[in-house]
Amino acid sequence: MFHTIEEAITDLKNGKPVIVVDDEDRENEGDLVALSEMATPEVINFMITYGKGLVCTSIERVHAEKLALPMMTNESTDPLGTAFTITIDHMDTATGISAAERSRTIRALSDRNVKGSDFRRPGHVFPIIAKEEGVLGRTGHTEASVDLAKLCEAFPSGVICEIIKDDGTMARVPDLEKMAGDFDLKLISIEQLIAYRKKYENPIHY
Repeated sequence: MFHTIEEAITDLKNGKPVIVVDDEDRENEGDLVALSEMATPEVINFMITYGKGLVCTSIERVHAEKLALPMMTNESTDPLGTAFTITIDHMDTATGISAAERSRTIRALSDRNVKGSDFRRPGHVFPIIAKEEGVLGRTGHTEASVDLAKLCEAFPSGVICEIIKDDGTMARVPDLEKMAGDFDLKLISIEQLIAYRKKYENPIHY
């Protein structure tokens, strides 16, 4: 049913998205996940076309603070505690919404030398701050994507997009298995990632 974390890491390093599913007692949803630094226009277009959900970019709090990205709201009522910041577009984009322009913004966001002044606010890219402990602190796709980026030795940021079926309902594991087969994508769970981190904790530095 599921692939290994090692297989997912290999595909991510090669620029391919993977599918990550969370617990059935949580959202019970699957997200497409890719490395932000490898978020090409083709990857973003694939997410828009076949994921159909909201394309977001996970970042660490220290990076959000460096870029002076304030929280979207200081009075969040989200039961899952999703930590959205204000939305952004890179200064070099026009409308900011095309796959190519969102790719430009996301890849710039994963540049260690980028500055807050390089972005307009609001925009069409949705940064989300991951918990410092990763999936050991919060079992969300935001944290999973940052953990996976670290395991890939990439900039600690991922692009995530919920997977919605053609009828508008959320894709579940049987649907995700079919999608993985149709597009030759690796399918992993956050539960696997938690177990992997607990077994190989040293490679991840927090």
